Amino acid sequence: MKKRLIITLLFSIFFLLGCDTFIVSPLVPLIASSFNIAASSGGYLVTAYSILYVIFSPLLGPISDKVGRKKMMVIGTFIFSIASLATGIAPNYILTIIARAFTGVGAACAAPNVWAYIGDYFDYKERGRVTAIIASALSLGMILGVPIGSFLAQLMHWETCFYVLAVVSFLVSISIYAYFPDKKTTDSSNTNYLHQFIKVFKVKSVVFSFLVTLFIAVANLGLYTFLGFWLDKQFNLKVSDVGLFLIFAGFGNVCGVQLGGILSDKFSKKKTIIASSLLLVTALILLPIFGNNIFLAAIDVFLWLGSGGAAFSVMQVLITQLSSAQRGTVMAVNNSFMWLGTASGSAIVSFLIAHFNFAAATSVCALSALIASVILAVFIHECISIKESV
Repeated sequence: MKKRLIITLLFSIFFLLGCDTFIVSPLVPLIASSFNIAASSGGYLVTAYSILYVIFSPLLGPISDKVGRKKMMVIGTFIFSIASLATGIAPNYILTIIARAFTGVGAACAAPNVWAYIGDYFDYKERGRVTAIIASALSLGMILGVPIGSFLAQLMHWETCFYVLAVVSFLVSISIYAYFPDKKTTDSSNTNYLHQFIKVFKVKSVVFSFLVTLFIAVANLGLYTFLGFWLDKQFNLKVSDVGLFLIFAGFGNVCGVQLGGILSDKFSKKKTIIASSLLLVTALILLPIFGNNIFLAAIDVFLWLGSGGAAFSVMQVLITQLSSAQRGTVMAVNNSFMWLGTASGSAIVSFLIAHFNFAAATSVCALSALIASVILAVFIHECISIKESV
């Protein structure tokens, strides 16, 4: 029963973060209109969140290894709650941006510690299945975030979305504080803050795992940013039809994450990631070829997001085992590499589409996924921990 409660609360954290990430998109025009600014300025809401997330995520990692994951998740979800409330009540756009930035701080405090807590609490043999359940919350946030945000904004006002996030996040924070067992971290030494990072980057398997995360993010999430653009250009779909297409694609991600978790526990984490990455390569190469048939394109995108979701989620499981003593630091740095891959991937895809074509973008992303599988196959060994290696 306690395991189910823990999985439910960890799932709730990621569902909140997933909704928060994707709920902003339909609200940008309303927020811009509310503060009488250009709609293009709405992008700063995402930028502020992302920048502070990337900065604070690795900085908070060593603290997690010292004070424990539970405290960090309680603090993170509480900051997330207060910042969401502040976003709704902010009287001007500047304060709204600042509030969104602090939402990023709360997410940076909570999210890496979800991965780390999974590694601390659950046995490696069941970790793939548990991770799949919890990671699917991000996909459900992607699927439900846009319709939930649109519904609440139309029914009441855009601020209501952030009030709901604030209340739910606060309840999750209280529940974690009340019901989570206080798992002690494996790092009981008095190692100084900087040396935590030195110990992490001394282990080659861990460093190469960061690169795998980076290249998977470039291939999977970088291109996803422009999927709506491609659908509109290729098939002349209405905005509502694009939304339905993306919801279908999101279900592909959920299915891939679940199947990846099952297969990784039954066979091998490493083999599952390599197989998923190679399937991702195939799906990305085929996507432009199916550009004249929306049904084939839908199936291909389903496979793309399914294989990409499986590769990413199982990779998190593998990394938790590569990092026993400094698991919090490792997962925090890994999260930053994921966001770096997403940002750089979006920039690369944007350049390629502007100066070449969509096929060039998918080819580069396919190459990125192939590089990830090669790095994993050659340089990373499963079931080696930092504690054993240092």
